[in-house]
Amino acid sequence: MLERRKMIPLTIAVVTVLAIVPAPMSTAQPVHGRARPATPELIERAVGRGEISEAEGALFLTWAFTAPRRVPEAYVSDTPWSGTLPLLGLQRILPSLGDAQAARLARTELRGPTFACRGTRGSLPNTRSSRHFYLQYRASSLVSLTIARYAATLDTAWETEVRRFGWARPPRDPGRRPPGGRYPVRVENLSAGLYGYVSGTAIVGNNRATPWNDRDAAASCMVLNRDFAQFPGSPLDALRATAAHEFNHSIQFGYGALTPPGKVIDVLVEGLATEMEDEVFDPSNDSYNYLWPRFTSPMGRYGGSPYPYWVVFRAMAERFGTGRRGGSEDVYQAFWEQVSRRASTNLAALGRAFKTTRITLSDAYHDASIALRFLQDCSDTKRRYCLEEGPEYAAFRGGNADHAALGPSPDSATRSIANDYALNWIGLPVGGTYDLAVVHDRGTGRLRVSVACRQGTEVRVTPVGVAKASNDAALNGFSPGPCDEVTAVVSNVRQTSPTPRSITKTRYTISIT
Repeated sequence: MLERRKMIPLTIAVVTVLAIVPAPMSTAQPVHGRARPATPELIERAVGRGEISEAEGALFLTWAFTAPRRVPEAYVSDTPWSGTLPLLGLQRILPSLGDAQAARLARTELRGPTFACRGTRGSLPNTRSSRHFYLQYRASSLVSLTIARYAATLDTAWETEVRRFGWARPPRDPGRRPPGGRYPVRVENLSAGLYGYVSGTAIVGNNRATPWNDRDAAASCMVLNRDFAQFPGSPLDALRATAAHEFNHSIQFGYGALTPPGKVIDVLVEGLATEMEDEVFDPSNDSYNYLWPRFTSPMGRYGGSPYPYWVVFRAMAERFGTGRRGGSEDVYQAFWEQVSRRASTNLAALGRAFKTTRITLSDAYHDASIALRFLQDCSDTKRRYCLEEGPEYAAFRGGNADHAALGPSPDSATRSIANDYALNWIGLPVGGTYDLAVVHDRGTGRLRVSVACRQGTEVRVTPVGVAKASNDAALNGFSPGPCDEVTAVVSNVRQTSPTPRSITKTRYTISIT
């Protein structure tokens, strides 16, 4: 049993990470070629252009959670999005918006009465208890899936992430007591495109499910859309992916990773939750809709939607096995435990997590950089430079192209690459024999360079070296031989800080002679 203590509302106790302006809200990329951004991004852009005030933007985003029909038509989109981080963003920005009428209305909406979750209103007449969850819903409003299917899917997510993988279960909120101490879920009529979200309900301090004192663990609740027929793929696959994803956010709250939000950068919060979809419900493949991330944007200061970055995390850890205890999931469980123990955070915590596997974050990232370029299948092997579902990724969204290419020798190109884990792919000639050099500008970057040759479905990798301030990287007498394509993979594995405050870049010149 959790100790009884004074519960502090999260909206007061927590300083969150996102702001409506200028930081981008975390939304999904357009799916299947849809050009229209998701609702939070449309609102954010309008605020950025000065068309609406920050307070109005906050109110419209609040309505996207609580009263979808009140959102002005200009900001309504059916492009899918997940609401956990946008909701945290509202909690951060609203206290700073003063007495503007729109801000007051938004704050009132987010304090609305509810059994379990902030951001929803009113009672729901039907309930169902599963092994681990207590669901509230309106039977007449369900679309395409029964409440039994919701319950069974959520239970599978719990059984996989908590019981099989060994992640710490979310703590209970002593102020809200569903039957049997089950985790509270509401199935609601949400905005078009909104899969669902998790909301923190109270700081409970120590999560009794961990053997250490978390100190800032939070209880939470979940809201799911009543209509999964609107999303890409089958309704069941969309529900499965959402259940695995959002329940992972519940676990993150329970580790204290989101209190205060901003402790963990968005790309790790959302990228790792999206990666967990494949660990729990691998056949659902809803995460394919987020391919591809911006590979030239640094992990430590990732500037795009964080959801597509799941595939980088997948590529870094897939070699350890997927969908099983002690495999890929174990790396990321170790990451969240580092954060929960306050031993380290963000890039430093991720580095420590990979050290438990006896490889470095630099190794994992560089190997992933090669695998993601060629997307070769290795479902039946333990090879380093391939992906179990690489060909399926390429078939669904197309492959990844080089960022630049060198012509016949002699030729060169000068580029810059961000520090804190970003990459460049530079195409090289497939004929002849040549010397390759990567000359560093003597900046702070640490550029790992390999030449990767694809022949059929095989990828052969020749390490070139590390270009840094004290030396360049070179490869003499390289002959592509029978390669179908050749790429120089340049990964900047320089970590400037566990949580970089800005994007810094390193220039380099790559040449063949």
